[in-house]
Amino acid sequence: MSTVELNRTHEGGKAKAETRTRGGVRRRLTVLGLGWGFVALLLGLWEMAGRADTTALLPPFSVVVTELVDLVTGDALMADIVPSLARALAGFLLGSLAGVIVGVALGWWRGLEPWCRSALEFLRAVPAPALLPLAILAFGASDTTRVGVIALGAVWPVLLNTTDGVRRVEAGYIDSARVYARGGRAELLRRVVLPAATPQIMAGLRVGLAISLIMMVISEMIASSSGLGNLILRAQRLYALDQMYAGVLLLGVLGWLLTLLFSAIERRALAWFYGWKGQDR
Repeated sequence: MSTVELNRTHEGGKAKAETRTRGGVRRRLTVLGLGWGFVALLLGLWEMAGRADTTALLPPFSVVVTELVDLVTGDALMADIVPSLARALAGFLLGSLAGVIVGVALGWWRGLEPWCRSALEFLRAVPAPALLPLAILAFGASDTTRVGVIALGAVWPVLLNTTDGVRRVEAGYIDSARVYARGGRAELLRRVVLPAATPQIMAGLRVGLAISLIMMVISEMIASSSGLGNLILRAQRLYALDQMYAGVLLLGVLGWLLTLLFSAIERRALAWFYGWKGQDR
């Protein structure tokens, strides 16, 4: 093949790659525009329904947003919002750490399963919110108790996904590492098993993060004097519906922002995995 033909082939391949890139960007922008357009439609319907409501049970979206801004810029920021986020993140980190450690142990040393299965299945079947009154009675209505209950709710998806991810590592990876790599079982676990199980562990962490926010709200609605859960419940009892809706909307915004942050961390941590799969995340 001549130099001219090689240059033409190279230029043709480059043009095709650029076309695919532009097409991918257009698709992402289209999906993003449709998503935000649907959100705008729902908020517009909320605004119209609120202005047409005569029972005062549904305030307009604009009124709720104004109240939300007042919450974020007022005393509630340090009195309710920050403590809630601190409890949720502390419980999530504690539950995630425990879930990964126990999940790796159960997945790697399968001889532990007969000893632990019955106890774990029983504990997993007990809803974490049902343990909250008992925990408050036993340990008091403290932040430590609430963080512990949040961790108890977040631990299960992480534990189960970690256990399954470790067990599903292909035997060929482990056999190859034993032949070509140096080190013992701990090194094999660190360099082969954990990286291969990371995608499923991240899936469990994503679910655990959502459960942490749910448990945060529930824990703050019982025997609590601060937090978003307490703020929403207090506003409902005082019939301050603008503030109640603003608290619920704020919870949704915080959950969305935390999900975006987690997704960014996940993309960075699993860049090798998506590249290997040929997926554009």
